[in-house]
Amino acid sequence: MITIDEFPTISTKEQLEALVNEIGFLPFFTSVIPGFSLRDHVDPAVWFTDDAEGPWEWKADVGVYGKLFRGKAVFMSPEWYAILACYRRDGYDYEGMYEDGFLPHDALAVMAELEKESVISTDLRARVGLNYKDSGFDKLINLLQMKCFVIPTSFEYTFDTKGNRYGWGLARYTLSDRKYGALIEAAEARMKPAEAKEALIKQVMRICPGATAKLAERLIK
Repeated sequence: MITIDEFPTISTKEQLEALVNEIGFLPFFTSVIPGFSLRDHVDPAVWFTDDAEGPWEWKADVGVYGKLFRGKAVFMSPEWYAILACYRRDGYDYEGMYEDGFLPHDALAVMAELEKESVISTDLRARVGLNYKDSGFDKLINLLQMKCFVIPTSFEYTFDTKGNRYGWGLARYTLSDRKYGALIEAAEARMKPAEAKEALIKQVMRICPGATAKLAERLIK
């Protein structure tokens, strides 16, 4: 397995996918570990461009993507996402986590809607009565991503009258278990949450040889 000193310059979706599959996970933006992010290794020519697709368009096509480390965007392989879910869920399903006070009441409404089908973010806001920017919807959906119950499965864009895409794209959310339930169950069957956390820390230290266990733990929080 390569380390951050050996990362290639990423200029295609295929290169990013190969790297994520090899190392397991990669933060999108600059992280608490210097050099450990896509932003640090992406080809500047594709970071923002109108001429070709770049990281903003690759989000839904490379492994599992979501707000997964410290509330920030991360690309993960499905296998390592399952390990993260084992750690973050800590033996709970979402109802048990709510009952013990680790999820707010509105989380139940979000999960109930997503149990029916995948839902685009604007519609999900409306369905659960959290339509306004100050409603806390973004904080709630990020929390459910961090707890590994919800992931964005695609990003849908608006087009102008000439057919040109614009804007950042609206996330369509789904339940993590709908796509990765079998992998998550397998991870939970073979390791305890503390073991999953330790596996993540050790993997960070393999990828980033200069990182201490304390810094690695800070990254994956």
